[in-house]
Amino acid sequence: MRLLSDPASHVRATAIHNPQLPARVLAGLLHDRDTACAAVTNPAIPISVLNRILAAAAAAVAARRRTPPPRGAAALV
Repeated sequence: MRLLSDPASHVRATAIHNPQLPARVLAGLLHDRDTACAAVTNPAIPISVLNRILAAAAAAVAARRRTPPPRGAAALV
């Protein structure tokens, strides 16, 4: 676990991808913008966590589609 706070980014990345990391540690890494992308690719991440991430992403995309463009914004078509 101490490797997760190593000053060298390649050491931290290797540690994050370790499939023996406990699920609670992986869940904590998901809350950090710097480690979330690597943590979500760890094979030990629980399927239930992946399902919640995908549901949240789908909701965000749907909400974005329902949001009108800012007033005065030029059309991109």
